Amino acid sequence: MKLLSRLIFLCLVLALPACSDSSQQADPDFQPHGSTTSLISDASPEVIVDEAHNNFLTISGRYKPFEQVLSNNGYKVRSNTKSFTSYLLNRADILVIANALDRNRSDWQPPFGSALDGDEVDNIKKWVSDGGSLLLIADHTPFPKVVENLALAFGFEFSNGHVGSYVFRSADNTLAEHPITTGTSNSSSREPLMPVSTKALNEKNPPFGQVTQVKTFGGSAFKAPDEATSLLTIGHGAVSIEPLIPFQVTSSTPRISMNGWSQGAVLKFGKGRVAVFSEGMMFSSQVDLKTGKKYGLRAVGAEQNEQFMLNIFFWLSSAN
Repeated sequence: MKLLSRLIFLCLVLALPACSDSSQQADPDFQPHGSTTSLISDASPEVIVDEAHNNFLTISGRYKPFEQVLSNNGYKVRSNTKSFTSYLLNRADILVIANALDRNRSDWQPPFGSALDGDEVDNIKKWVSDGGSLLLIADHTPFPKVVENLALAFGFEFSNGHVGSYVFRSADNTLAEHPITTGTSNSSSREPLMPVSTKALNEKNPPFGQVTQVKTFGGSAFKAPDEATSLLTIGHGAVSIEPLIPFQVTSSTPRISMNGWSQGAVLKFGKGRVAVFSEGMMFSSQVDLKTGKKYGLRAVGAEQNEQFMLNIFFWLSSAN
């Protein structure tokens, strides 16, 4: 048992530098699966991706493949470089905030403040309640800490550490049965999952499908509110390593069991919808320029991650 614990600890420590390694960039050879536009352009959901809060993941950088997948399926995707006002939010259908930071950092030294101020949190909460959809991604420490005020506004409580990579499967119930994973309008229906405000164009290559396995690549974890559905539930043996200073891990660094915690959950909130994930690479494709190794959408074990991502966005697009 001690040997197993040491091996788990060693694997986590070895995985940590990959998250901050500057040699890891968006995969320049990435191409989305398929080549059809599944949504009618004049009714396509408007997606804005936050780049106003020193985000580590942007559509001009490590999240370029994320944008490619959405654009390839008919979503209108643009970056945002301004604070979240009611006027700005009301021009969008879906807001994506991925790995925001409290300031433009050259190091990982604490203390860590909030990336979003109180007014921005209030504006987002009201916008979602009125019918908007939010995708919030906060990876390993310190990313959960700097968006803690926004996460808590919707009832999500993050750990602030490092969790190892994980494979979630429907076969062992770590991947939940939900319209997002079954690809249908509800878990017992055969009706395809479809945004209520848009229409499918190509019946031969539909933009929905069942998902039975999803892979994550580290990140953190969180407790979802009772009203939410955990899509990715961590099983026995997983721990969160929680250093005082990100990446500075020793054998005495606290480790907390993450059994039963979530790495991905969804919530209907008022008239809107919220999806929260504690790992970002699962929705992109990145390559280590030093080794050529690929992580994310084209990694072994993550073959269904792209379909999972699309199903999440179809669900988010279905807010009334």
